[in-house]
Amino acid sequence: MNVTKTIQEKTTILLKVELLPQELKPYLDKAVQRISKQVSIPGFRPGHAPYDMIKQQVGEMAIYQEAMEDVVKDTLPKAIKQEPIDFVGKPAIAIDTLAPGNPLVYTATFAIMPKVDLKKYQTVKVKKTTPVVDEKKFEQTMLDLRKLRTKQEPVERAAQTGDSATIDFDIKLAGVSIEGGQGKAVPIVLGEKYFIPGFEEALAGMKAGETKQFQITFPKDYSAKHLADKTCDVTTTVKQVQQVNLPELNDELAKELNFKSLQELQDQIRANLVKELEQKADQAFETAVLEAVIAQADFEPIPTLMIEYELDRMLEELRQQVEDQGGKFADYLSHMKKTEPELRDSWKEHA
Repeated sequence: MNVTKTIQEKTTILLKVELLPQELKPYLDKAVQRISKQVSIPGFRPGHAPYDMIKQQVGEMAIYQEAMEDVVKDTLPKAIKQEPIDFVGKPAIAIDTLAPGNPLVYTATFAIMPKVDLKKYQTVKVKKTTPVVDEKKFEQTMLDLRKLRTKQEPVERAAQTGDSATIDFDIKLAGVSIEGGQGKAVPIVLGEKYFIPGFEEALAGMKAGETKQFQITFPKDYSAKHLADKTCDVTTTVKQVQQVNLPELNDELAKELNFKSLQELQDQIRANLVKELEQKADQAFETAVLEAVIAQADFEPIPTLMIEYELDRMLEELRQQVEDQGGKFADYLSHMKKTEPELRDSWKEHA
């Protein structure tokens, strides 16, 4: 096996690997065994047909192509050991010569980790903020705790903001019920804004036993792209209206939450909020330090191969997100009015 190493513009290294016909024979024999298990040859058991018979059946190039994965998998680590490389990521493999009876030649392109000069990073100065509890957030947290101990009582009046309504509903787009758009005996608190904008507002004024039809429009950035910015028809029936009563903020509530007093509860909540803010301040400080160090450092050019790998990762991550939400990636691209190459190109600087 002959190996040649070439450095390109300090960003990539090329290893050209050449195998003579006699060196290829073991890989071709294994390829023939695999192919013969898939091809029926009269007179031979699966996996036992000779080379010449498989060659006549599928063509010799098919055997060579079948052998390529094993060739690269086995010979590339040996080539790297023969010509040591400090690389990052996976190499890009290109077949240079693949013809029966001739040496096989392929090239592996490796990205080299760019060198970085951090300069005098020890002199970088970044101010760390001191966290202060936002009183509005504290009050909201205390309100959320009270909601954990709410008590509900049925009322005969019409539903209003703050009430809990138990409803049946059906959401249709162009006369067809949408997936996941139906519910039976679903509790909903008016004003919590957990449903699509306009849904909870339409329930205000309805009494138990009443049915109402109205329309809602899904947000433009709705996760299910096929519903984004679409207007749908809703039919809903209120089964029950309940008044939601919040408990008083006092020692009794604190004891229900396993605290000795209201003061102890409030002190613990404040301590928790401070801890949360400190964690965010630490993260922000770390980011600011890194950005300051990067700003005064010198970097060698980033290999194109590394950027392509990052683009592959970003694209696959987006594809998975779209599919996890029940969408199709092709539909997403159509909605964005971009082709996949155009999307990659728009992300290149970020990558």
